[in-house]
Amino acid sequence: MNAVLKNTTSTQWEPAADQVIVRAENIAKYFDVSPPWLNRVLERQKRAILHAVDGVSFEIKRGETLSLVGESGCGKSTVARLLVGLYTPTFGRVNFFGRDLREMNSQRGRSLRQKLQMIFQDPYASLNPRWRVADIIAEPLKAHGLMKDKAQIIARVDELLQQVRLAPADKLKFPHQFSGGQRQRLSIARALATKPEFLVCDEPTSALDVSVQAQVLNLMKELQREMGLTYLFISHNLAVVHHISDRVGVMYLGKIVELASRTTLFKTPRHPYTCMLLDAIPDLEMSGRARTPVGGEVPNPLNPPAGCTFHPRCPHANARCRVEVPLLKLYRHPGGETQAACHGVEENRI
Repeated sequence: MNAVLKNTTSTQWEPAADQVIVRAENIAKYFDVSPPWLNRVLERQKRAILHAVDGVSFEIKRGETLSLVGESGCGKSTVARLLVGLYTPTFGRVNFFGRDLREMNSQRGRSLRQKLQMIFQDPYASLNPRWRVADIIAEPLKAHGLMKDKAQIIARVDELLQQVRLAPADKLKFPHQFSGGQRQRLSIARALATKPEFLVCDEPTSALDVSVQAQVLNLMKELQREMGLTYLFISHNLAVVHHISDRVGVMYLGKIVELASRTTLFKTPRHPYTCMLLDAIPDLEMSGRARTPVGGEVPNPLNPPAGCTFHPRCPHANARCRVEVPLLKLYRHPGGETQAACHGVEENRI
């Protein structure tokens, strides 16, 4: 697939329209969490299979940000790891620039790995505490054989530090000498070392203070404009998602239940679960409008409910919801286009 980007200014890129660079096709990841074989024999227990991700499909276009949101345990971080090759799908596949991501671990697919990087949730745990910043940021350059000359490597490290608004002199320090926000900037600099085109961001601001979150998010948006980056952004914070996203996917128990543009999803949500998540956001205007709180607990993923997995918590559930699994379908309405997996939406009850 040919890159079609236009450099409109010296520092800003314009993404090509409708150029899909990432396509997830019905991906799933199951984990065997069964007790040891002898325990199962003596206690007559069955195998326990956890369906962390269960048939998820989406596309990401060049230059856009797709966010995945949902309660803890919904499978959004597992999707992130599937998209960078840390997990192998149980079934389904991920295409990156038209090539199967499973090629990434082969010699032929080594170029794919350079275009694909990840920013982790904990900026301290993801950095080697015994290495200086210069070694941390230079490691991808050495691992991929992109640079061998020491002077070139140092110059590239200095350039990356400046890109994330840190000083070149910081390369001599250790991670513990930085604040949480600065450590996350170091993680971003390391991710940018190979000049990637797609970044998977697994809750990169959840461990930071609110003011620092805004700084890191603004930095990520600036880098996206300057370098034409594409993001998959994982978060449970809807305010953060509203700030950074172009499109938003809502996940529940391993499935996407609603997928729409940011504006459409926040103004005219269709799925009852999405409505409940948005109703949980504090109302600063004190409008006093009626809200439906998110009731109950997330079901045990080892024993999910039959039919629609959200039906035990849904105020609109009927007999069909309890026995038939809803499919993700496209709906057009005055607020825009929405993909939703809900019998109530299909039957115009919601």
